Amino acid sequence: MEGVYTYLCENCSTLFGVVSRFSVMEDKVDTLTCPKCSKKVAGCIGEGHINYTNHEKRAEIITNETDEISQLPELLTVEHLAAYLNVSVRTADEYMGNRDFPLIRLKRSKRVFRDDFLDWLQSKKE
Repeated sequence: MEGVYTYLCENCSTLFGVVSRFSVMEDKVDTLTCPKCSKKVAGCIGEGHINYTNHEKRAEIITNETDEISQLPELLTVEHLAAYLNVSVRTADEYMGNRDFPLIRLKRSKRVFRDDFLDWLQSKKE
């Protein structure tokens, strides 16, 4: 658990937060130097805490050793490609950047239809 303090600068009205190392009370300071105007007039206006919980990433890893290709979702992400091709996410992202790759852009997300990807992969084999 870590403490979090909220400070407000009396000079420039900048609102900023500070994360303490251990508990909320041990690192609390009444006034701090403002990161924007560099004056020591920022007063503590609130406190709280952060709890960290380790969650296992739930991922369906599908490799090219899978019996049925139909286990892949119809719309693939870069993570699906990386798992299927057994390469890093960065490498899979580079493949998606190739001119001949059947990429679909959904705002900032990159996707590819499963069948289009498999056709593209087959064309690379030839």
